[in-house]
Amino acid sequence: MYKYMEFYEHIEKLKKDENYIQYFRNYAIKNMMSDFKYVKEVLEYILELTRKWKYKFAEHWCLTYIGWCENCANDFLKASTTHLIANDFFEKEQCVEGIIVSCNALLSDYLNLGELELAIRNGMRGIELATEEEDEKNLVSLLLNTAETYVESENYDEALDLVERLKNDNYNLAPESEVVILSVLSKCALYNGDYNEAYEYCNTALTIMNGINYIIDREEFMGTRALINYRVGNIEEAIKEFEEIIKITTENNDSFYKIKTAIRWAKCYFNLKQYELAKEKLFIAINDENLASYIKFRVQAYEMLKNIYSNMGDFEKAYKAFEKYDEYKKEANTNHSNLCLSILRYKSAAKEAKTYKSLYKKMDLISTVGRKITASLGMKQLVRLIYNEIGKVVAADVVGVGLYNKEKNRLVYETFIEKGEEVEYKELSLDNKASLGVYSFLTKKEVVINDIVNEYWKYVDILPLDIERIDKYPASIIYLPILLEDKPIAVLTVQSNAKNVYASSDIFALRILASYIAIAIENGKLFDEVNYFANNDMLTKILNRNKIIRQGEELVRNRSKTNSKLSIIMMDVDYFKKINDTYGHYVGDIVLKGIAKISKKQIKDIGFVGRYGGEEFLILLPKLDLENAKKIAELIRETVEKSEYEIKDGIYGKVTVSLGVYEFSESDQLLIDGLKKADMALYKAKDMGRNISVSFDECKESDGN
Repeated sequence: MYKYMEFYEHIEKLKKDENYIQYFRNYAIKNMMSDFKYVKEVLEYILELTRKWKYKFAEHWCLTYIGWCENCANDFLKASTTHLIANDFFEKEQCVEGIIVSCNALLSDYLNLGELELAIRNGMRGIELATEEEDEKNLVSLLLNTAETYVESENYDEALDLVERLKNDNYNLAPESEVVILSVLSKCALYNGDYNEAYEYCNTALTIMNGINYIIDREEFMGTRALINYRVGNIEEAIKEFEEIIKITTENNDSFYKIKTAIRWAKCYFNLKQYELAKEKLFIAINDENLASYIKFRVQAYEMLKNIYSNMGDFEKAYKAFEKYDEYKKEANTNHSNLCLSILRYKSAAKEAKTYKSLYKKMDLISTVGRKITASLGMKQLVRLIYNEIGKVVAADVVGVGLYNKEKNRLVYETFIEKGEEVEYKELSLDNKASLGVYSFLTKKEVVINDIVNEYWKYVDILPLDIERIDKYPASIIYLPILLEDKPIAVLTVQSNAKNVYASSDIFALRILASYIAIAIENGKLFDEVNYFANNDMLTKILNRNKIIRQGEELVRNRSKTNSKLSIIMMDVDYFKKINDTYGHYVGDIVLKGIAKISKKQIKDIGFVGRYGGEEFLILLPKLDLENAKKIAELIRETVEKSEYEIKDGIYGKVTVSLGVYEFSESDQLLIDGLKKADMALYKAKDMGRNISVSFDECKESDGN
């Protein structure tokens, strides 16, 4: 007796003929969107039977559609593993239809995981086979899905090429397919600034969808329309569209589009510099109970949140958001590694078996090295770590990482390591046609050479080379673009002096490591940014109150241990309130920035300057006695007095400062002891008429103490 008696007749037919699995394939296709949970239960039962009957093809067709059910449930990692098992079997058995269908399934899995490169790779593999087989139904589906993936990765020209192919080949397209084409065209038009055209595509698609009662992806078109309205300045219309999408998705419990829309909406407000509203909309996404199901949205949400807080000047919250972003980015990276591991585990085509077997053995090592790389925060530290660790994975006499500098439009190799020694390496313009690194960066393609003298001809049309110097290059060279969300941010080069060093497994290993390096670079930039603003005053770019006090406390502790000199200066801008009241805070800010700049220049590397509060500054001078500290105070005072500040267009004014100077004595155990005495000297300077520097000793003498 079978468990699902409504399928009794069909199960009996399947038992007699394995090819009858086609019935259950059709059943899954027809019912999956309406009730994927029940379809999965049925298929899992059929899977048990096919394994019992040793029907291998039927078994893997069951897995294919079980994977689709997992995809519908948003369990994309599990779906990709299930589909990989099926794909591997079909590749091994050369079942072309199975390869085509499983490639299309993997395309969807990887697209939803944000693994766009893997998605496109499977899409193009499926397109190639479907074209050869003249399998129009699957070919159309693959062309549409791959075009959507190209749009997601912002490769709009490639997406349009596939749409053009669909139009030119006169396929019999269903209305649903026409809707997908219009989706691609609307986003490409939006990207190119053809807003009227993009709007028409959206409206046409929505009309078609209403006519066939097709509501899937309706919110996507509404979201595109909202972005169009935002771009052309129709902010109120954009808000109405966003509000309607949030309402619909909330009513339908559609977390995917609700979260996606909230992030889009927040980004619009962020670009308008309306940070409070951006934060409010972003928390619609962050507070959604299903956000955990979408790792790419979690990464996007917390990346934007840290940017919002940074722009609001709340760097404590920005750092907390960064920690979340970093956590989820690492989780995404782990997912990427797991996907690669799954590919290695299941990929068994004969011609690739040796490569994948070798890689599988290295996978733990690659993951360990990758985790070390993502823990690195400085670029020099990062490149040194890569050099030290990468030799465990591939041969490397030379290692370099070139970062893209957008302002200079150059690749900047901050550190280039050859045989353990740092080598000075100049910046490379992206117009440099003789650079392998530039070629790799611009084309997003790997460069692999195993014999520089005999293989460089592969690139000669693209990269003219001075043949006279060819033997001075390492014999084996790899250049690999480092991508973040499919955009190049850097290039990695690994080179060996020996010939014929690099195999396919080395390239694959470096691809995996490149994903770790991308995150390390991003983390390093963000860490430097957040760390800088956590310690520095935003206006004056000198140390902020917390940092200057911590620095002072550390100097006092060290002084107690070493018995060294330590002097401090408290400085205040004279009549600063009057400046603000008369000329406005903008002029006041100019004055503060100017005085901070003068102070930094005068103390150079011998001390520290920080904004103590408002118009008050604190200067720390380790190893300097009172006499020399007083000289520096006078130098700052005189320079400020001689400087001019623009009050209005072409109109300049002058300001002065008062300063209190103190040298720590043996009895001073805490920073606050010295601060009180420097402050007393500062007040004495103000009592004496301002624009003067007074030491605490002078203050005592004038008071008769």
